[in-house]
Amino acid sequence: MTMDAEFYSRVAERFGGYRSDARSTDVFADGRPDDVFDELAIALGAPDARLLDVGCADGRSLLRISRAYGAVTGMDLSPSMLECAARYRAEAGLPHVTFELCDAAHTGLPDGYADVVTSRRGPLIPREFERVLRPGGAVVYMGIGEQDARELKETFGRGQNFDSWNGRPLSEEIAQELSDAGFVVTRNQAFRFEEFYHSAGDLDTFLHQVPIIDTYDSAADKEAFDRYVAAVTVDQGIRLSRHWFIVQAQKPAAVEPSHS
Repeated sequence: MTMDAEFYSRVAERFGGYRSDARSTDVFADGRPDDVFDELAIALGAPDARLLDVGCADGRSLLRISRAYGAVTGMDLSPSMLECAARYRAEAGLPHVTFELCDAAHTGLPDGYADVVTSRRGPLIPREFERVLRPGGAVVYMGIGEQDARELKETFGRGQNFDSWNGRPLSEEIAQELSDAGFVVTRNQAFRFEEFYHSAGDLDTFLHQVPIIDTYDSAADKEAFDRYVAAVTVDQGIRLSRHWFIVQAQKPAAVEPSHS
């Protein structure tokens, strides 16, 4: 397993899936990104359509949109997350959804297999996505923006995409990668929102459940953690500023040969 897969397996084994029981009050100024992602993916569905989701984790997000499709495949590199996914699928009674332990860079699927490929804060493999999509098919990708949790990462001196705020916006990089692979980008939307954690214990729990601060350790990182909490605590709670984005792109439809 990769280090990412090992991290998510530890989270699944400790918390029973990719979930957070940390208490927070969230304020979505630009709309809730997961809701927008769901709406876009559902709108692309059809009774005979095939959906491929890469980096599906415990599958709960995928199961929410799966009824819009005739066949659904979720892929992930974490066996523990996929065990959780299979349990949630059984509870939901959705046998048309399958889960596979697979590297998204090498899906093994036939050319033109899927109508839609989704990745929710998961991997982006533009060339493989282009190969497995039928002509006219679509990609919906959700990513973490360069400003996400910036104040937290600056306090700790490390973190996911650390210092990326000094470069090109990550959503533009994703859009360019898709364009280079032959896709037409149809949407590039940013989401800024705030999470207010109810206590220092809630924020500590959350940081163990997500990869924002790599190798986060409550004891070793206590000084930085306390400094951050002191700096950002407001009436609503301990503020964590988030920045996500959604990029949607379409594979051009096949050109019919002329019969002149």
